[in-house]
Amino acid sequence: MAEAAAPETPLLPRAKRGPAQAAAGQAYRWRPLLVALACAVLALALLAHGWNLLRTHTLLDADAELIEAASAQRAHADQIGRLAALVAADTAGRRQHAMALRALLDTAAEDATALDERLARQRPLDAGQDRPVAQAWQAWRAASERLWRHGRELLRQTDAGDGVNLLPAMLAVQAETTPVQAAASRLVAALRAEAGHHNARHQNQDLLGLLFGAAFLLLLGLTLLEPTARAVRRQAARLQEQAAELQRLALVAEHTAALVLITDPDDRIVWVNDAFARVAGWPLADASGQRPGDLLASPHADTEVLARVQQAVRRGRGARHEWLHRSRDGRDLWLDVDIRPLHGDDGELSGFVRVATDVTGRVQQQGKLQALWKGLPAGVVVHASKGEIVEANRAAEQLLGRPLAELLGRDAFDPGWRALREDGSDYPAQELPVTRTLASGQPLRNQTLGIHTPQGELRWLLLNTEPLFDAQGQISGVLSCFGDATESRRLNERLTSSARTDALTHLPNRAVVMERLQRAIDHGRRHPGYGFAVLFMDFDRFKQVNDTLGHGAGDELLRQVAERLLRALRPGDAVARLDDESRVAARIGGDEFVVVLEGVHDAQTVGVIADRLLADLSEPYLLGSTPVQSGVSLGVVLARGGEGTADEVLRNADTAMYEAKRAGRGRWVMFDDSMHERVVRALAVENDLRRALKADELFVIYQPVVDLATRASVGVEALVRWRHPVRGLVPPVEFIGIAEESGLIDAVGSFVLRTACLHFVRWHGELGALAPRHLAVNLSRAQLKRGDLVHEVRDLLQETAMRPEQLQLEITESLAAQDEQVQATLRGLKALGVKLALDDFGTGYSSLACLHQMPVDTVKVDRSFVRHAETVEYHRVLIEATIRVARALGMTTVAEGIETEGQAALMLALECDRGQGFLYARPLEAADYEAWVRQARAAAMPA
Repeated sequence: MAEAAAPETPLLPRAKRGPAQAAAGQAYRWRPLLVALACAVLALALLAHGWNLLRTHTLLDADAELIEAASAQRAHADQIGRLAALVAADTAGRRQHAMALRALLDTAAEDATALDERLARQRPLDAGQDRPVAQAWQAWRAASERLWRHGRELLRQTDAGDGVNLLPAMLAVQAETTPVQAAASRLVAALRAEAGHHNARHQNQDLLGLLFGAAFLLLLGLTLLEPTARAVRRQAARLQEQAAELQRLALVAEHTAALVLITDPDDRIVWVNDAFARVAGWPLADASGQRPGDLLASPHADTEVLARVQQAVRRGRGARHEWLHRSRDGRDLWLDVDIRPLHGDDGELSGFVRVATDVTGRVQQQGKLQALWKGLPAGVVVHASKGEIVEANRAAEQLLGRPLAELLGRDAFDPGWRALREDGSDYPAQELPVTRTLASGQPLRNQTLGIHTPQGELRWLLLNTEPLFDAQGQISGVLSCFGDATESRRLNERLTSSARTDALTHLPNRAVVMERLQRAIDHGRRHPGYGFAVLFMDFDRFKQVNDTLGHGAGDELLRQVAERLLRALRPGDAVARLDDESRVAARIGGDEFVVVLEGVHDAQTVGVIADRLLADLSEPYLLGSTPVQSGVSLGVVLARGGEGTADEVLRNADTAMYEAKRAGRGRWVMFDDSMHERVVRALAVENDLRRALKADELFVIYQPVVDLATRASVGVEALVRWRHPVRGLVPPVEFIGIAEESGLIDAVGSFVLRTACLHFVRWHGELGALAPRHLAVNLSRAQLKRGDLVHEVRDLLQETAMRPEQLQLEITESLAAQDEQVQATLRGLKALGVKLALDDFGTGYSSLACLHQMPVDTVKVDRSFVRHAETVEYHRVLIEATIRVARALGMTTVAEGIETEGQAALMLALECDRGQGFLYARPLEAADYEAWVRQARAAAMPA
């Protein structure tokens, strides 16, 4: 310890020495009273001096502890800033960094409490002074509490898993780090100044005491030599104690975390502390006599900074700089160096002391944050206390359409922004997110804001704000973080429209029709006598047009029908426009159109409209250069009051339309209760179907589903067929609807499900790797509404030993949007592990915006969209949007009805996962499918 203390003496101010104590006056030896008085005065002086030394010891000890504790708080702030950045940036190690940050916040708070207690203990010892330490302490304490609060908020966001809000919370922590370090530095400086004041004051007191003692010893020497000698020895002992106290102060410099070195007037090193030797790699023995600039020079350092520092040293002045240094082992270190000149008692320059703090981590972290600031895809803007922009990143320039020079100084209330609310109305300046945060000091999240760029573009932003505070806790500005929400808003608007509009004809779809019917029924219940009419149209030769001229011609026919329908309905008659609240015309599927006329009370008016529709819609159509005659059959329902449901009204109109077809087509028929022919036919089919279920006339065929990229078979879809002993093959369209109405669909669905599962398991045993990976089976509305469907599927899986994930149950859009009972069934199937698919997507009334609410794993794009995707931009865009949304939700996509290589290539380019259609294979019976799989495998093997 003595060896380490030897070089420390240049660090410490030396106390001035003087005479021992002042004498009260020259006394005569022969006067005992004078001797007694001198001894009494000497005793009092020695007691006072001893008390002063004890007080000095206590203050110096307390000062050393306070300086060390305050320095530790500055280091804590730097470490908190680095850990906060790691929590936000390092996803893999976020939990570990969060734990370290939480521990560091606790340690910093405990150390701060200890520092408070030490300050409280010292205050009574120095109550007579006006202490600047109290002001520095209050500023540091306020800044530290804000830093800890933001740090704990960051931990809360991390624990909540809120990735979106981590960056603003981390930036808030970073914003408070520098004020805490600055406040801690000011507190250290104030404590050091107070320590110097203590030392100087007690030196002066010692000097006065020594002068007084010298005078007194002179008097005592005239009276009694021996007592004087003893007093001198006692004074020497006191001086040794003072030297020991000063040596303890030197230990503070030796053991502080800061790098300390002392140079002579020529700026050559004469002393370094252990921290310097450890960090820089230069112990005193090797560093002595060298210049710091030469010893620690880095080839990458700023030479201009070095030149300014050297010039200040040559002039005997202090300097403060942050500079890149190089340690002895070649590591580059960023040091915050404070250089102060040292002067002797005579005022002459005796050297320099450098106190340096290693800020490498902070500088590197600042570099990373700067890179993050520049590279962030989100716009970030910093507003001052009055709302003016003081900083903006590159993304903000791009999103706001202005360079940084135009943004700086521009405030949030500038009318040039032409800010809009989410509904398109003007955004008042006092309600802007930045204004509200400045006024309340509270952050805002997910604020939608529209602005007009100088290029004339309306851009929608999704914006978050975070308040910024100064060292006194007053709001000093706002940080705004925003992203471009323009495209997502446009897409949502298009999807909202497409969910209620037929993609081909741009007429309203079935969903709108059902809404209008229900509205009319509800109105009739409230107003007896109110009536409305429904006209249900079906075109007689539409299928023939499709089969002979192709689907493109069929689509063109439907578009022309829609145009004529709108022209034929005069404004006073009935529909056409979505914005007309009293009428609507719609395409509800295939070649079926519906007109709803609200407020119609008599059959004569409806008959006039029906006649005009028949006349206009029966005129020849020109499809390309081919004239086509397509008659229309029209069923009419005139409803009065609020009886029945929307489904019943539409079904009655459909029944009347079929009656018109039966009566000879090209006519309209008003529905009445005497129309039983369709019911009779349906009953006959129902009876035949009941017999068919018992006679095993139903069978299952399978259409392969392939991977679009490899064209390898990945699964099959099970389809039901009916081989009637008299009528031959009966298409599903002729019996599925009747099966649903009669309740037989439940038995049909169970038959298909069980048969398909048994075939699937058999294939896995016989075909091995060639067997399909999954089996898709369609579910009906009746099956979904049945309470025991989940149990049936579970029992079947157990019986066949089929894994749940191998089974995919398909439902239509309308079924997916059914009541809570259907939703509960779907959730139960999902709980089993069975996959769910949304079939024929795009033909119902669901929108992409609602897709995330459906518990499905796969989305199947309807064949009507795939068929026209190459030629109709709207279809291609809708398919692309569907695929993107499904992919974002983690869903698989399947394109139905692929018939050409062009369609397959387009679906693959749009990143659709799978496909099925005649291009790959028609639906096959089980034996034919096995042969197809083997043939496909043989064709794929190299020759």
